[in-house]
Amino acid sequence: MTIKFPMLLASLILFLISINSAAAYQKGVCPDPAVTSNWFPHSQTPEPDNANFKSSSICNFHEWSWQMFLWLTQDVGGEPRFLTFDTPYSLIGVTIKGELTPHINKGQKIESFHEYLQAGSDGILVDQNGNPVYYSQYINDTYIDFIKDNNLTDPNKVRQFNPDTPFPIGTIELKAAWRKVESGEDTSNVFTKKLSVYSLVNKDGKIVVNTDKPRMETLALVGFHIGGVVKGHPEMIWASFEHNDNAPNVPEGSIPSNVISKKDFTFYRAGSTYAECNVNYANSPLRTLDEATQKLLPIVEVCRQYEFGNSAKNDPVLQDSVVQNDKDIADLNQFVMPQLAKENDVWANYREVGAIWFKPVDALRPSMSLASDFDGNGEQFLIGSLKFSNSTLETFTQTASAVNNCFRCHNTQQRFSPGGNPDYISLPPMNLNISRAFVNIYFWSQELLTEAKK
Repeated sequence: MTIKFPMLLASLILFLISINSAAAYQKGVCPDPAVTSNWFPHSQTPEPDNANFKSSSICNFHEWSWQMFLWLTQDVGGEPRFLTFDTPYSLIGVTIKGELTPHINKGQKIESFHEYLQAGSDGILVDQNGNPVYYSQYINDTYIDFIKDNNLTDPNKVRQFNPDTPFPIGTIELKAAWRKVESGEDTSNVFTKKLSVYSLVNKDGKIVVNTDKPRMETLALVGFHIGGVVKGHPEMIWASFEHNDNAPNVPEGSIPSNVISKKDFTFYRAGSTYAECNVNYANSPLRTLDEATQKLLPIVEVCRQYEFGNSAKNDPVLQDSVVQNDKDIADLNQFVMPQLAKENDVWANYREVGAIWFKPVDALRPSMSLASDFDGNGEQFLIGSLKFSNSTLETFTQTASAVNNCFRCHNTQQRFSPGGNPDYISLPPMNLNISRAFVNIYFWSQELLTEAKK
């Protein structure tokens, strides 16, 4: 039989389009025993095979998320692997590793590990004991080597760099949320670590950090973001985990007067109403700091708006993927957590709350705003947990449509300096802007150059 060339070419084009769109995700058993068979014991969980990642099902992405979480929390020399990673500061020669800063508006000085604010807000998360939540960020060797090999700590080199170049496969960017442990508190079900934090002070009508007064505190890990590059997904898979006791889920259809839970949580007082949840006091005169005790008021009552980062009221076009996504997360949580519990592992008390990625493969481009779940043709572009927030990392933006998932902030558009400082040159649109750490490094580097000239 003779196949005419035009027919062959047309078939090839259709095949390539189908691969690039990744439209037809398979449905199957989740978790897949063939994937999870070597995850336990936790001490032997291998790193996910990022270079040969298969994006044939929604489950593949959540399996990657859980396996990566297990690998990152694996004990290495007496502490979880992720704490052996460096911070973005290491790339610019600022050696303050281990000092954490609350997400507050602090002006132009380098005073935090990463962004100046809790994503999309000026909010400070204050726990039930009146303590601020602290944040840290980490990057792996693949990230660090890529930046160093391309001299991308030099702002001039960044502006000359090919904007279409993505981070290499295997790049990892992490963000962690920590709360202060009170004296005598039972911490048997949470991972804790002694770390240095900055003291807070009242200055010019604002609450700011005092970088001259670090102090050691025992902190408990309450939230954990993972961003990782795998084959076909240079935009990174963005996944998040939380401690089980953080906050209650908001039932669908709740009204302001509804009591969300009769149970106490780490960041929620039993009996609090929906209207009392996730209130941002950033610019309120009610926000006060007692410098002597380092206690803040008011306390923030936290509710998790969407259990797995999705609402039942999503667009009908998205509904099938939403249902599958939420089911796969729930099934994986129910599979992994008991396995860890059998090992009396503290990480059994953490669960995945969501993950998000691009539906098409290799689709990252400069100048993408990612403000919509759809592409320009009305086809689904973002997939997974489309209203995805971590209650300890995006407390105040869970219902804000402009910042209600990772890609609303992590995009490839042009970036301007924090606070609009006119002394710093803006970052042009490029694929690397998908990383908030990269954006910060670019502006931090300019700040250091400015300081060096004085």
